[in-house]
Amino acid sequence: MQHHNFDSSSELVTFAAYEANQRLLYLTFTGQTTTIAYQNVSPELFEELVRSPYPDVCIRFKIQAQHSFRRVEPSFEPIPSTLIK
Repeated sequence: MQHHNFDSSSELVTFAAYEANQRLLYLTFTGQTTTIAYQNVSPELFEELVRSPYPDVCIRFKIQAQHSFRRVEPSFEPIPSTLIK
């Protein structure tokens, strides 16, 4: 599983995790500690999201608008950046 902390680059989400073999993208939303799993997200779209200078635009128009989703319990927590390679 790939992980990405958004720090201050996103107002919507704090953390993303991606399972390439299942094409699942997990987004943990800011202030709500809610994690949503989006289905059938391509590896290219995940890469676009984590490299984007405007991740919120990508989330709203390319992920939320076009992919089925479900809530995940318990929600995913951001990983300390010292542990991400």
